[in-house]
Amino acid sequence: MEISKFWLTSNSSDDFNLIELANTQRAISNFVKILTKKEIPIEFISNDDSDSMTNGKKIVISSTINMNNIDSIVGLALHEGAHCKYTNFKIVKKISNRLLEQNLLGGRRWIEMLLNFIEDRRIDSLVYNNAPGYQDYYRAMYDRYYYSKVVDKGLKGKEYREENWESYMFRIINMFNKNSDPTALKCLPTVYKAVDLKNIDRLKNTYDSLELAITIYHFINMHFISNLDNKHQNQENRKGAKHNKTSKEEIKKAFGKQEEFLKGNVHKVKATKKQKQQIEAISKSKVNIKNVKATDNKGIEHTNIPVHVIDGITPSIIESNLYEIFGKVNLMDRQIDKGIAKGKKLLRKLRIRNEQITLASKRLKAGKIDPRRIYAAGFEEDLFYKIDKSSYKPINLHVSIDGSGSMEGTKWWQVLINTIALGYISLHMNNIDLTISIRTTGRDLSKSSMTAHIPLLILAFNSKKHTMSDLRRLGHYKTKGLTPEGMCLNALNEYIPNSSNYLDSYLINMSDGYPTFEKYGKFTYNGDEAILDTARAVRNIKKKGVNILSYFIKTPSTRTKEEELIENFQIMYGKEASFIDPKNMYEVTKTLNNLFLKQNLVS
Repeated sequence: MEISKFWLTSNSSDDFNLIELANTQRAISNFVKILTKKEIPIEFISNDDSDSMTNGKKIVISSTINMNNIDSIVGLALHEGAHCKYTNFKIVKKISNRLLEQNLLGGRRWIEMLLNFIEDRRIDSLVYNNAPGYQDYYRAMYDRYYYSKVVDKGLKGKEYREENWESYMFRIINMFNKNSDPTALKCLPTVYKAVDLKNIDRLKNTYDSLELAITIYHFINMHFISNLDNKHQNQENRKGAKHNKTSKEEIKKAFGKQEEFLKGNVHKVKATKKQKQQIEAISKSKVNIKNVKATDNKGIEHTNIPVHVIDGITPSIIESNLYEIFGKVNLMDRQIDKGIAKGKKLLRKLRIRNEQITLASKRLKAGKIDPRRIYAAGFEEDLFYKIDKSSYKPINLHVSIDGSGSMEGTKWWQVLINTIALGYISLHMNNIDLTISIRTTGRDLSKSSMTAHIPLLILAFNSKKHTMSDLRRLGHYKTKGLTPEGMCLNALNEYIPNSSNYLDSYLINMSDGYPTFEKYGKFTYNGDEAILDTARAVRNIKKKGVNILSYFIKTPSTRTKEEELIENFQIMYGKEASFIDPKNMYEVTKTLNNLFLKQNLVS
């Protein structure tokens, strides 16, 4: 891996996880798009697909990718992209008609192989010469599929020197190998001259490649007809060959792989249907990994704890049940409808925020001329006026919700109602922007264990780019998982804008428990260290001038530890943190309503 390291984020020698596969798919798609100037999808082969060569409409790649083979896989995708751009698939599909015209159907196998070899050289030469940035990917592809010690020994050895089709094809498709021997077979010099590899660009299209393949077939076939007794020639050819310790079976196996490459039947490890769905969901939803700082329960600070960030709840995420936290059916329609109704009531009170306040100042000595005062121009100086326009200062709200399993039930329903109400308001107000995020954990896609999980930050809704249908998809989320508070808040920090003279930025937190998380076998996040770690994350957000309103959702089970919970929650979120009953969230509504109506004007 030499070239791909400049854009890959992985450093592991293991096979890529689903996020790395999605990022790789996206990158390869961009390469192919640049090459072909077409939107050609790159897909991972699934159990329903076959290892056929590209048909010009899509390209399939293997699902087993790692740092050792990534360059060659990119090269293969570019090679197949070159077919999409330069190969005329109609000629390939109708080759039988052309061969029937010349009574050549008996030689179809060899003509097709010759056509594939010549067409590959033609299109690869075009890309190699016209797109120098892709040359190293091509070299990696050829190193993997053509060059090997076994093939080198086969070319130098006594094997494949018999006058037959198999020997000719082995020698022809390896003619660009430095160990090739043009004298190994009697008709080989004629073939080399006909191919004229250095001037392969003289072939302008797939039809030219087919005509050359037919010409070479005629050369070799006529040679066989005119030389029925080849025993003497075979002995002469073997005299100069080196003794080869590599068995013919090994060489034959290597040659077989080259044949399959020419046919487009490159072995590709299949992805399951579920994996394909998840990769598609990751790619469409722009799932990224943010490495954050976190302190474990032993007080050791880690700097590379991955938090997976999902940007938007898309239909593909719901369909694939990505991270196993989404349900295909929206079970929260009732709560969402209540939230919309609540939002409509609040909106009627907040209409004033959309209004602009205008103040006209007249009889000024500078400004714009007041036409009604022109009559006094000869003896007055206060002929001017000025209009001051003021509006409410824009507000950016980031509502971040604890989506762990302990929030299930009444707590989640009430939080969802209030959150949907805020979402509805943000979609109908000019100067209130809202982002809704969910903090939780999900199934680790790179591990086979059902208990392996990772911190998740779901950027579920953004009023600047989403619509009401996106807001309703919050109902597909299933409350489950743990509470990786500090880690998710560290990842969240970059998505919250700074407060300024022209913007008030707020973080509204709703949660119900202690920060808790256990990374699969290595990292434990709980207790006092996790509380202090969360407090540090909150302080970092406050440094940006962000105002934090934090609400602890109480339940009957919290009463016995209420003093301890209050103390710890205030350590994390500040003295302003509030405790509220999920059945009566009037305090949240009242606070936000006062916030929205605060007289804070800017000119």
